[in-house]
Amino acid sequence: MAPLSKALSVCMLLGITHAFNYDQPYRGQYHFSPQKNWMNDPNGLLYHNGTYHLFFQYNPGGIEWGNISWGHAISEDLTHWEEQPVALLARGFGSNVTEMYFSGSAVADVNNTSGFGKDGKTPLVAMYTSYYPVAQTLPSGQTVQEDQQSQSIAYSLDDGLTWTTYDAANPVILNPPSPYEAEYQNFRDPFVFWHDESRKWVVITSIAELHKLAIYTSDNLKDWKLVSEFGPYNAQGGVWECPGLVKLPLDGGNSTKWVITSGLNPGGPPGTVGSGTQYFVGEFDGTTFTPDADTVYPGNSTANWMDWGPDFYAAAGYNGLSLNDHVHIGWMNNWQYGANIPTYPWRSAMAIPRHMALKTIGSKATLVQQPQEAWSSISNKRPNYSRTFKSFSEGSTNTTTTGETFKVDLSFSAKSKASTFAVALRASANFTEQTLVGYDFAKQQIFLDRTHSGDVSFDKTFASVYHGPLTPDSTGVVNLSIFVDRSSVEVFGGQGETTLTAQIFPSSDAVHARLASTGGSTEDVRADIYNISSTWN
Repeated sequence: MAPLSKALSVCMLLGITHAFNYDQPYRGQYHFSPQKNWMNDPNGLLYHNGTYHLFFQYNPGGIEWGNISWGHAISEDLTHWEEQPVALLARGFGSNVTEMYFSGSAVADVNNTSGFGKDGKTPLVAMYTSYYPVAQTLPSGQTVQEDQQSQSIAYSLDDGLTWTTYDAANPVILNPPSPYEAEYQNFRDPFVFWHDESRKWVVITSIAELHKLAIYTSDNLKDWKLVSEFGPYNAQGGVWECPGLVKLPLDGGNSTKWVITSGLNPGGPPGTVGSGTQYFVGEFDGTTFTPDADTVYPGNSTANWMDWGPDFYAAAGYNGLSLNDHVHIGWMNNWQYGANIPTYPWRSAMAIPRHMALKTIGSKATLVQQPQEAWSSISNKRPNYSRTFKSFSEGSTNTTTTGETFKVDLSFSAKSKASTFAVALRASANFTEQTLVGYDFAKQQIFLDRTHSGDVSFDKTFASVYHGPLTPDSTGVVNLSIFVDRSSVEVFGGQGETTLTAQIFPSSDAVHARLASTGGSTEDVRADIYNISSTWN
C-alpha cells in the first residue's frame, strides 16, 4: 500500500471528506461552516489564481474555543466551499500547546519582496498573531512572556495548502509600540496589504484594551517600522479587535476614500449585547489615517455600525481583488453566547460574503454592502410567491410556505398610515413561533424580532429585538432584501447602507410566512419570495 500524502493523512485525521453530509439541523445551506468543531474569526482572506481562500480561527480538537489554529476552505465563486486541511495547526496540539495562531491576514507576494519564493513560485504570506500561553525562548532566540501576543508570519509555496512558519525570526513584531509595552497580552489581529502609492506593505494591528490601532510599514514583510496610530474614537464599550484598512470607490466613480473597520467586544450596536463592528471613513497617505470630520463623534458610544444586528463580528476583507470588487466576510456569531448555540457537531458560520463600496447618503460617505454570491447557481431567480398591493390593509395575509432557505424582497411606500409593516418568517403554522422583520415608519428603523424565533433558551439575552436606522429612498420607498437560512437572517436595507444579521434556531417545520401591517394600511407593497437551494449538494 502506497504511503498516504501529507495532505490526505491530515484530512483523514481531522475528518475532512468530500462526501460529508451538510444536512444537520441548523446547518446553513448557503453559508460556510466547518464540517465539525469550533470556528470564529475569518482570517487570511485572499483571492489568488482564480481561487478565494477563506482561513478561519479553528479548534481541531473540539466544539468550544481552544487549540486555536487556522482552518481553511476554498471557493471559485464565494458560494460553493470546499474545506481543506488545517493550514496552521496549534504548536504542541495534542500534548502541551506552546503557540496558538490567532487572527490575521494573507497576501500574495508577487514580487517576492520577502525572498520566500523559489523556482518562480509566488509565495503566499500570512501574518497572524502568535499567542504564547507559556513564557518561553523561541527558536529565533526571542523571549516571550506568559499570555503574550505578538505578530508573526508564515509562507506557502503551494497556493495555500501547506505553510512554513518563519521560525528564524518570528515574531516579526514582538511587542506593542512604546509607550504601550504593558499591553503585550492584548496586541493582535494584523491586517496586511500592499499600498500601491508608497510601494510598501502596510499592516494595521490592534492595541485592544486601549482602543488604539497601530500602523506599520515594511519593504519585505519581515522588517516593520511603526509609522502612526489611530484612536480612540467613537464606540469604546469593549476591546477593539480585528481591524481592517481598505480603499473603496465613492459613488461608483473615480473618487476613492479609505475605510477602517474595527470589531468591538462587548459594546456592539445599541440594543445588542456583546460583539459589533464599527467603521471610520477618511484618507490614508501610506502612513497615517485621517478620519473625516463627520465619521467621528464626541463621547464614546456613538458609531458608524457596519451591521446593526447581534451576529456580525470580526469582519475581514479580501486581498487580491480590484478596487471595485472589494468583498468582506464576517463571523456570524457573538461572544455573548457563541459557545452555547445549539448546533452540532460544529459551532459558528460565516455571514454572506458582501461586496462593499461607499455612497454619498445624506451628504455623508456611507458604507454600503450587497450580497456577493453566484445567484445563478443557487436560485432560479423566479419567485415562488409574488404579490403587489396598492393598499395593504391593517392585519395580516399568509404567503406561500417557504421551506428553510429563501430570500424575501419587500418594498413599500414610506407615506403609509401604518405604524409598522413586517414579514413573519420561519413561523409555525399557528405563528406562535416566528421571526419578525419589518419597518417602523415613525422611527424610520428596520427591526428584527427574534423573541419567539425558536430555541432561545441557551442565553438570557438572545430573545431580543434589534433596530437599525433607514431613511426611505429619494422616491419615498423603503426597500428590504432578507436572506433566510436554516439558522440565520440577514437583512439588507435601502442600497445596503443598513444591515442586520441575526442567528435563529427555529423548528424544522417552521416554514410559514405572512405579511402584516399594524396601526393602519401600508401603501404600494410588493413582496417576492425566492427559493434558495443548498450549495453543499
